[in-house]
Amino acid sequence: MSGNNRSDNLISKNLSSVAHATDAFGEDGTLIVARPARYCNPVYFTVPEGYYALVTRFGAEVDKDNSPVWPSGINFKGPWYKVSHLVTKQSFVFNTSIQECKTKDNVSCSIDIALVMRVRGEDPSIHEGDDPMNVRKFVHEVTAHGLAQQIRDAEAEAVRKLTRSVYHTEVFGLRSVSGAELVSTIHPVISGVDGSEVPLGSAVPVPLPSDESYDHVSPVVGDARHNNEETSDDIHQFERADLVGEHDEVDKLEAAFATERGSNVTDAMRARLNAQFMPQGIEILDVIIEKIKLPQYIQQQMTKKTLVISQNAEQRMQHKFKMQQLNQKEEETTLLQTHGERKKEAIEEGNEMALSKQNELNLNRAEGRKAIADIQAENEISKGMIYAKGSYSVESIGLKSKMEVDRITLEAESKSEKDKTEANFNAKSIESKSELESANLIATGDKLVYNAHGKVAPMIRTLNNHLTKKKKLEVSSSLASNSNVIITGISGGDAANKMILADAALANSSNQFTSRSDMISEIAVASGKAKVRLVTQ
Repeated sequence: MSGNNRSDNLISKNLSSVAHATDAFGEDGTLIVARPARYCNPVYFTVPEGYYALVTRFGAEVDKDNSPVWPSGINFKGPWYKVSHLVTKQSFVFNTSIQECKTKDNVSCSIDIALVMRVRGEDPSIHEGDDPMNVRKFVHEVTAHGLAQQIRDAEAEAVRKLTRSVYHTEVFGLRSVSGAELVSTIHPVISGVDGSEVPLGSAVPVPLPSDESYDHVSPVVGDARHNNEETSDDIHQFERADLVGEHDEVDKLEAAFATERGSNVTDAMRARLNAQFMPQGIEILDVIIEKIKLPQYIQQQMTKKTLVISQNAEQRMQHKFKMQQLNQKEEETTLLQTHGERKKEAIEEGNEMALSKQNELNLNRAEGRKAIADIQAENEISKGMIYAKGSYSVESIGLKSKMEVDRITLEAESKSEKDKTEANFNAKSIESKSELESANLIATGDKLVYNAHGKVAPMIRTLNNHLTKKKKLEVSSSLASNSNVIITGISGGDAANKMILADAALANSSNQFTSRSDMISEIAVASGKAKVRLVTQ
């Protein structure tokens, strides 16, 4: 296998044991046939799942139930039995690259093809057409290396024959296409409609045209152009050309017929290869054209042609864009002029309507003023009549009210005098009762007060003593906080006088002590009569 994971070879190799078959086949995609060694077990041997196994006895192949392929699992046989070959049941891929293939117009190209194949060794009851004898034939007659060489030669012959039948402009159409995809590709070109859907049931196989019968010019061209003119698409054909670019109608038809020609080439190649390899026990399941490469200068020519088409389309679109801008500016100027004229006409019509409405308004105002004057006159007359009737009614009501007020006043005064007399009597009675009750209550209160004074007298004395002591304490506190107060000792006034005289006598003496109080204290201590304490600050 090459560095890009392409299986460009088929090999067979020896294995140390059947137990290593799964790893060996999984790691190497080119391994098709393995030859495992006999494991030293005298009782049984095993066949792994997923492989066709050939078994030998003393080197000669033996069958199992009239089949050369032994089933997977454990087989209890002597040590002279061994699995000689393991052939994979899986489909395997073989890649080939065919170089320097000449086209019909002598242009070289290279084509990479991948073949998917398998060994037809299943039981016929499981897979129709298979035969287990194909495994033995493949191992001993075809071999993996021989199969690879035959496939290279057969593919090279088929591909070179195929490319020789087409032009280099058609070579990219060589691919595998389903019938439905082919019809959906060819039908839009013929009918002129892009992207029509074709159901799978309506797909029909398209035969591969021969070299002589193929022609670039087809009578369908006229029909295609006619159908293009009658297309039901919403986009006009000229606008479509600006959007997707223009090219010759022959180019479009050539692309369609190239797709038609190359659509079934893989099926034809697969049928041709199966006709050659099925008798050898190999079935080609699929042929895949992976890559087609033309010379660089041919590819550049195709690219430049596409770019020229795109540039032409771009130039046309730019021209149309500028023309559209010019048309839009002219339409804008026309619309502005038209709207200006309509605006002036509307203003004049509005002024006329405003004048007409103003005249109607003035007329309505005059009629309104006349109606207001008539209403005011009628109101004055009605007001006078109402005033006269009101005055008469007021006078009548006033007289009646006065008579009623006088009557009510007399009745109220009479009733008031009566109520006043009764109230005075009741007030005197209540006052007498209250004075009596008050005297009784006062007597009772005096009695209670006297009794209370007798009980509270000791408490009052205690309170007075307390207040007196409190006052004394306040006086003492005031004296204590006064720095100019001198407190004498127990000797009375003589000691205080002596102390004051001594302090005065020593006031002018030299300052031998820290303070005069210190000196007086020393004198008192020395005399033994320290009965005076002096407090200074």
